Amino acid sequence: MIGNDIVDLKIAALESNWKRPRFLDKVFSKQEQSLIINSEIQSQMVWLLWSMKEAAYKIYVQQYGERIFNPKKLTCELISTREGSVNFNGNQYVTKSEIGDDFVNTMAYSEEPNTTIIHRFKIEDTSYKTQSNAVKQKLLKSFSELKKIPLKNLEIKNDKNSVPRLFHNGIKQSFSFSIAHHGFYGAYAISINSSFQS
Repeated sequence: MIGNDIVDLKIAALESNWKRPRFLDKVFSKQEQSLIINSEIQSQMVWLLWSMKEAAYKIYVQQYGERIFNPKKLTCELISTREGSVNFNGNQYVTKSEIGDDFVNTMAYSEEPNTTIIHRFKIEDTSYKTQSNAVKQKLLKSFSELKKIPLKNLEIKNDKNSVPRLFHNGIKQSFSFSIAHHGFYGAYAISINSSFQS
């Protein structure tokens, strides 16, 4: 399975004061706080670790159907600024991150797929609904082209746990994908070696 998260660094700087009292204590372990404090660009490290936790949590919800988000319980380890892992409730998720001037985008994997399609793009409208629809439409178009099936036969609907699921001709697919949007960025990731039922 795959999880994906994106943070618009400029919007995060405007909307969230991570330096406020006790914020780091509520969200990050002592080891993670040490990574932040010793980082050359502290804010970037905050959002890198946050995106790792979010991406891994999305897989956990897909796997177990439980929404028990407690950021401090998701513990991050870094191999490099691009690779790491997140541990949560006995599960380990491998992460790969891309850090740009204006964003941090992390993919998490329960097991690394043979091939992954990852697409990140700008969105001009910051309303939640517009962004959500834009990311879903881009993912469906990509999936339609990948599988050579009509776009009109595909849709994304949320299950009872608010996890987006792919449907083809009304049949729920076990295809693994993840969507994310924040600020002026959207992103999706598709695991190619997932199964598909027509």
